[in-house]
Amino acid sequence: MSSRSVVNVWLIVALSIFAWFPLLTPAYFFRAHDAQHSIFYVVEFAQALQDGYLWPRWSPDFAFGYGYPLFNIYPPLAIYAASMLYLLGLKITTAVKTIYVLAMIIAGLGMYGFVRRLFGDNAGLLAALVYIYAPFHFVDIFIRSAFAEFVALAIIPFLFWAFTELIVVPTGVKIALAGLAYGGLALTHHSSFFTFTPFLMIYILYLVLHVTHRAVRNDNSAPNTTGSAGRISASAGFLAIGKLLLSRTSYLKQFVRHALPPFAAGLLGAALSAIYLIPALTETKYIKIEQWTSGSYSYLDHFVYFSQLFSPMWGYGYAGIGTFDDFSYQLGILPVILTCFALVTIVGQRLSHSRPHFSNHGTAIFFFVSTIVIILLMSPLAVWVWQVIPLATLVQFPWRLLGVTAFTMAVVSGSLLAQYDSDSQGQAPVYLLLLVVALGSFPYTLPQYTEIPDWAETPLSVINWDRKSIADRVGMVAVTDEQPQTSPMEAQYLNNEPLQVAGIIAGTGQVETLHHGGSSDKVRVMAESPATVQFYTYDFPGWQVSQHGQPLEHRPEPPYGLITVDVPAGTHELYLQMGTTLPRSIGTGISTLACLLIVILFLFPRKSLQVPDINRD
Repeated sequence: MSSRSVVNVWLIVALSIFAWFPLLTPAYFFRAHDAQHSIFYVVEFAQALQDGYLWPRWSPDFAFGYGYPLFNIYPPLAIYAASMLYLLGLKITTAVKTIYVLAMIIAGLGMYGFVRRLFGDNAGLLAALVYIYAPFHFVDIFIRSAFAEFVALAIIPFLFWAFTELIVVPTGVKIALAGLAYGGLALTHHSSFFTFTPFLMIYILYLVLHVTHRAVRNDNSAPNTTGSAGRISASAGFLAIGKLLLSRTSYLKQFVRHALPPFAAGLLGAALSAIYLIPALTETKYIKIEQWTSGSYSYLDHFVYFSQLFSPMWGYGYAGIGTFDDFSYQLGILPVILTCFALVTIVGQRLSHSRPHFSNHGTAIFFFVSTIVIILLMSPLAVWVWQVIPLATLVQFPWRLLGVTAFTMAVVSGSLLAQYDSDSQGQAPVYLLLLVVALGSFPYTLPQYTEIPDWAETPLSVINWDRKSIADRVGMVAVTDEQPQTSPMEAQYLNNEPLQVAGIIAGTGQVETLHHGGSSDKVRVMAESPATVQFYTYDFPGWQVSQHGQPLEHRPEPPYGLITVDVPAGTHELYLQMGTTLPRSIGTGISTLACLLIVILFLFPRKSLQVPDINRD
């Protein structure tokens, strides 16, 4: 990095302080939609880590203590990071806020690096601030408290930056970096992964076609095949056809050559995330997935109307049907103005054929067109698109695409300064513009502060959430016939008593809890007669019941699908633990191999293959 780049990095950190300073208070913002989730997800995950599971799958306290395979279907990388800070000694709320601050700063630095690569230092500075202060960022953190999604948005600039560098100058290290970014996105937030992947693929195709065209355009000129009379001779015609075929073959070879590195990086990223993706895609059928894709979660109720994109309204409520929302969908007045100015500048320079400084109009236009397309996809006009896309239900809300527009508009906004030569014109106007961008969204940086109750960082937080949840938010697995309204453990949670994790439902005797962990339980059964013992845990693939190391047959017992075993009279120690399944084993193996390959690519980099620079039209 040049000395100027180092200064710019510190400038971004300094100007971002208006965005993250509200997080430095001792209070939290539990009135935000998913604020409690962002805390008790860490509570649950840390329990499993402390129970000896390096990649937890189970959340033990959901559904009034019956548990739920949350981390089998929800990518946990952001939660993992906060859990590690908690295990290192921070309070859970402090750990989560720390990750929020880091993600905000990292998002700006990633955007600076990406747009600096495209348009130069000043453009990178402006894009970084526009991205940090995009209104949707503050919706995500202070209104929704969408922890994993917020962290995912910090990865996005690095993802596009890595693939850009890879296509321009492919190396093994760059394949590893692009694969890490893509896999990291999948392991952080599945909705962001599904929404950004098609956009990333189109961007990669755009770049590959661009560099391919530059590589072969000098060889594509058609020969003169006309005779002296102006007619095409037979031999010349055959020669032209032959050269055309050779030209097309050359184009195809160049295209494949430039497409292979990003394709390899995409495969590497998918392989890296296989530990999550394969079980999530194959074992989702074992939960009541319709809980999270219908009712208030149906995408049909969450389209964005054109007027809402420009409304200055800022509320702390929920998204509703139609235009009656207490929830902001605005693109942001400054990003809109800067995007429009950038477009006008591009058009003006195109018409005047005078663009001495700005040599990458095509990329800016690509991101502008992408912004328009994404806005249309959020509108009710695109309902038919959502109906034919099979993964649309997992995205849940079309307005999630506001995260994509925050990214694309930041890139286009940054391109406005691509023509600005700071060496000759000075940096003062640039710094003033950056300050205006930072202060323009300052009113949106205020959360609804709340105190942190004592139970907020304990398993009781999950129980309190279940007790007040509406009917469709208490998780159920596929073998559950009836949604639980309580459990035998609820009173123990409320009274802060040790949990009795199993009981006898047929026969006589007593059950003593010896161990209760994040993904395992151990009980002593003293049966006076043959008895049926029921663990207060949902049955789900992977659960194993054993006695003295020997597996015992178990079954789900209606109506809740709890794990049930039969034991003879006598004293028995039963051990319940979450084991693996074939999809989880395959996913873990593939991810392990991907990690090894990434290490190899870093340790043994190959010589780069030079290709045309995309910064020239």
